[in-house]
Amino acid sequence: MAISAVQISSTQFRDAFLPGSANVDASRPDVSNPFAALQLANQIKERQLSKRFMAIVNDHNLVQGLTCSSYQQQPTSIEYDKIGHHTTAALFRNTSIPKAGQPVWADQLLPIQFKAKDPGVDPFSDIERNDEYGFLDFSRKQLLDEISATAELLLAAQQRVFLFMFLVIGRRFRLLRWDRAGVIVTPPIDYVKQPSVLCDLLWRISHLNDAGIGLDPSATRVLPGDVDFLRMDLAAQKNPKDMSHMEREVSASEEEEPFVFDYVRSLFRLSISNDWPRYKLEVADGTASRGYLVGKPTFRAPGVTGRGTRGYVAFDCKTGRFVWLKDAWRASYMISRREGDVLEKLNSAGIEHVPTLVCHGDVEDQVTITADWWERRCPISTVSSSSSAGSSESSSSTLSVSASPRSRKRKRMQATSGERSLQNSAYSSSSTVGSDQPLPEHKHYRLAVEEVCLPLKNFEYGRQLVFVVLHCLLAHHQAATNPATRLLHGDISGGNILIYPRIKRTYDGDSPMMLWTGLLTDWELSKSVGDDEALCTASQGTYQFMSVNRLLQVEPKAIKISDELESFFHVLVYYSVRSLHSNCPDVSFWIDEYFNTYAALGRMYPCGQKSSTVESTGRLQTGAGEGPLLFESPMDSILATMLQCLRAHYKIIQDEGRKLMSAAPARSHMRRTRSSSPIFDLIPLDKYDLKAILEEEEEEEYTIPKTNYLPASSCSDAPTARDRDLASKITTHDYFLNVLNSLVCHPDWRGGDRIPKSSQCCKSSPNVKADASKLASASSRTDRETSNKRRRTSGPERNVSLRARLRTSTRHAQSFPVRETW
Repeated sequence: MAISAVQISSTQFRDAFLPGSANVDASRPDVSNPFAALQLANQIKERQLSKRFMAIVNDHNLVQGLTCSSYQQQPTSIEYDKIGHHTTAALFRNTSIPKAGQPVWADQLLPIQFKAKDPGVDPFSDIERNDEYGFLDFSRKQLLDEISATAELLLAAQQRVFLFMFLVIGRRFRLLRWDRAGVIVTPPIDYVKQPSVLCDLLWRISHLNDAGIGLDPSATRVLPGDVDFLRMDLAAQKNPKDMSHMEREVSASEEEEPFVFDYVRSLFRLSISNDWPRYKLEVADGTASRGYLVGKPTFRAPGVTGRGTRGYVAFDCKTGRFVWLKDAWRASYMISRREGDVLEKLNSAGIEHVPTLVCHGDVEDQVTITADWWERRCPISTVSSSSSAGSSESSSSTLSVSASPRSRKRKRMQATSGERSLQNSAYSSSSTVGSDQPLPEHKHYRLAVEEVCLPLKNFEYGRQLVFVVLHCLLAHHQAATNPATRLLHGDISGGNILIYPRIKRTYDGDSPMMLWTGLLTDWELSKSVGDDEALCTASQGTYQFMSVNRLLQVEPKAIKISDELESFFHVLVYYSVRSLHSNCPDVSFWIDEYFNTYAALGRMYPCGQKSSTVESTGRLQTGAGEGPLLFESPMDSILATMLQCLRAHYKIIQDEGRKLMSAAPARSHMRRTRSSSPIFDLIPLDKYDLKAILEEEEEEEYTIPKTNYLPASSCSDAPTARDRDLASKITTHDYFLNVLNSLVCHPDWRGGDRIPKSSQCCKSSPNVKADASKLASASSRTDRETSNKRRRTSGPERNVSLRARLRTSTRHAQSFPVRETW
């Protein structure tokens, strides 16, 4: 992820963001040079620097009503691991300072990051230095990682619109303003030679109200002793009346609504059982608003810039019910729909297996402004050496700071046209191209839906996975064909297919069962069917699950049903290989090869082995030139059936693909033991399937292969009549719906086909951004389990250039970690 930085003079910064008044100026203490004692600041260590700096600020009353203090460290979890052990301090309201001990990290108003003087360590400097071995580059990246991680955490935990931050490196300081589009910075200023500049900024900051310092006025902090704090504690207590979400027969007494699933209350209890601050958030509800009580987000997308999506299990103050609340920064330009508007349309049309909208709306007039300041620079200029030496009145300049954490290759710092691009190791995992502009304007947005869901990765056996995906495919079918909606989702991925337990009855109304069904979420990237002007690029969505056709495109194209059906196929492939017993000898390597490790000349993005599978071989294999990938269950037939249609589809698109393999290799033996997962019979689904829904469709006899390997095709590269027949089946949903509906009821399914979670190891699993399992909701996107964001066991690495992502994207192309972690 690239972090775009815009440098403006300290005067511009002061006038724009720190307005003063006659009263403020009149009350300023008359101090000649309080920082004279730090004449040798370039020669002391960080700890000494921070102690002396804090003492000067407090002793000379430079921040009236505030205190500069160190604080209790951040949460004891992975969120703060990236920040490292550098010296930190912050400005606090005097009321937040305890009589004994240090203040709490969550109460800070403005963080201060200290760094000992080290030539070339400033991540925002454009001074060229001799760095043949990359040591300076590494130090710059490390510091950028640390300050970015601090900003990321505070933006997520404190319900902020923006964040001010001081960066003090030896005798120089910068004042930063972070928002979800990037960061605005002042030049480095020598506070010993120019103490009045720092004193003026500190004094103005101390007179800002909460909104002026960046806190969201639509969010109210809930403190111990508040009535709402007690309400949250009571709501989190275990309730014997809560409903178990496990699949089973349900008694008549359990059907009484409303009820709360036990996992929902557990998630809420977990969200308030830590040192994260609690808040009451206001969500627009028509002309009014509704209040929701939240703790720590269950899902949090990684990165300091971008949509900043957070998902909460929230307590509705009006109804006393739990809902899923999504807080994000949505792209405000026309290409993006408001998710709530789409859900309202889907709900009104009676589309099944989609989230049920409660309320939604933009949060006041809160928008990002970094892009505005970027556009104001004229002409584009670099920071002169003189300004870097300490002038507070230097001309504006722009810098693009690119962050890329677990990158396999670390590119050297590049400077072109006076702009510097740093490849940092904090967020994305691939080398990126420095952007020449920050993210366009984003608006703060909140959405509440009824359903609090489980992540797809929580499925317990193969048939359950198919059943969940089948419901989401049905939702997609209804949304695309209903005259009142006519929408394609635009981002079919593992993070948007969620599990929602429901009580289902047989056709005759008897035998109520608790079954795990599917819910298709995140509709903000949806496109109208047949709307050629609603173009979709490969930078929109989750690229590991995108169709090869979308990844191949250089110019934007209208998304088609066939693209979406292929994405459903890739979701099934990913979760089957990752979680089910098979003869795959190395799951981690296979997933990386299939989804990430392939690039061809002229392709927009790396497509992975999946491009070879759907374009050429038409077969899932355990490795190149090896035998078939087999699960020894109806999953083989499902994947083979879908794959033969996709292969025919691409054969027609190319009209010159590779020849299909002429003969199927012998079936390979299962290399993974099943002894740790006992086989057990499953609940029969023949009376709970979708037959009643699908019987209105035109009946057709479908030939379903019983193996992952397909019949030999013609040696000719030209499409045959059979190819055209197969390809025609993915122009609508009917064929795939009937195949999944038929095979989900197949008697050969058995329980115990899932790899035990304790032994499951896959470096390329979805987050998902981001970035813990995503017991996420009906409209969430992902947190981080990789450091992460994303979440999310570790996930496939990010391969999308920032330049491409910024061009027209409303939500950047994401790797798994962004989508499924928590």
